[in-house]
Amino acid sequence: MALFTFREAWRKKVVIVVGVLTLGFLVLYGTGLHFIGENLNWQANSLEYMQGILVFVLGVYFAGFLVAGLSIMSAVGSISGEIENGTIPTLATRPLSRSSLLLGKFAGQAAVLVTYAAFFFLALAGLLYWQVGMMIPGLLPALGLFVLEPVVLLAVAMLGTTRLPTMGNGILAFALYALAVVGGMIEQIGALLDSTSAVYAGVITSLLLPTDSLYRRLVAEIVEKVPASPHMGFVNPQHFLGPFGSLSTPSDWMIVYTVVYIVLALAAAVYLFNRRDI
Repeated sequence: MALFTFREAWRKKVVIVVGVLTLGFLVLYGTGLHFIGENLNWQANSLEYMQGILVFVLGVYFAGFLVAGLSIMSAVGSISGEIENGTIPTLATRPLSRSSLLLGKFAGQAAVLVTYAAFFFLALAGLLYWQVGMMIPGLLPALGLFVLEPVVLLAVAMLGTTRLPTMGNGILAFALYALAVVGGMIEQIGALLDSTSAVYAGVITSLLLPTDSLYRRLVAEIVEKVPASPHMGFVNPQHFLGPFGSLSTPSDWMIVYTVVYIVLALAAAVYLFNRRDI
């Protein structure tokens, strides 16, 4: 079932549409890097190095929207769509159990999303190196965090598709993602302004959906490995990134929470699907 879902996912039109958008994004991003790089002296141990980091994390931040869109759209109708089309009784037959069907669909779609997210992330890093000769520090840990984001969204969409209609599940998943994005931005602005209430508000939204926390930890993994620069003085490099940085950095426990979150979402999806009358 996982292999079948993997092959089916690549045939969907949404993958083609997202692929075209991704190509357009990379062309635009690479063009911007070309013109920006002509006017700056990209050297490690310099202020321009942090500007390069800013350009990269902005690319990753907005790339996350495309990855999230593909994650949600590919999964919102995984079960509910089959039920609405009347094909679920054919699929959910012995010896294939309902849990095997759901987890197989999850595994196949996760393989597609992780492959896509990894390609996108490495393409952004490759363009930065090609255009300006700059290597991103902490690349592998950051890559691991980036590819985990779509898996979280996939787990949420798989949970929703066991009970909600396709349209309702899509709306809920996008609403949760938007809430996480806004909450993460509020948390970072709160950290910049020393507003404890704003930081707590962002933490609460991270508990509801930890996708933005993964991005913030990704940025922290990169910035922590940036060579020290005398031009920065005593300024925290995260201040340079503003609300796109990670002044309020998620701890290791948030990563653990994210993994547990995925497992519990899948467990709840299996439980609800097994109890649903189809």
